[in-house]
Amino acid sequence: MAVGWVAVLQMVPWGEVIKNAPKVADGAVKLWNSVSKKKSLDGAGNEISGVVLPGDGNVFGQFEHQLQEAQARIDDLQTQVVQSAEVIKELASQNAQLVAQIEANRKAVTVLGVVVALLVIGAIVQAVVLFNA
Repeated sequence: MAVGWVAVLQMVPWGEVIKNAPKVADGAVKLWNSVSKKKSLDGAGNEISGVVLPGDGNVFGQFEHQLQEAQARIDDLQTQVVQSAEVIKELASQNAQLVAQIEANRKAVTVLGVVVALLVIGAIVQAVVLFNA
């Protein structure tokens, strides 16, 4: 099972992920800003109850009721969009932090690999010198 994850992680183009992480974070922030602005603009409320129309009050009452239900659904959907945008913003931020940490780990592993390679070469040279002495 772990081998499958390793294969999947090796197939990920980490250079592209690292290069695009700031763009993802900026996009999430822009999405959050646009959604939160729409939320504040919709707070004005479109109340129609003060309008008096001629004719059968029952039909208009049904339309008004349907309109209020639709407005309530729209408000619920707007709330869900704002919450989704918050989650996306958080995920993008966490993704950027994760990518930065992965890049730092990659650099550390590269340095450690060079150090280990130098130590192995030094040990081989030391062994050859001791063997020939």
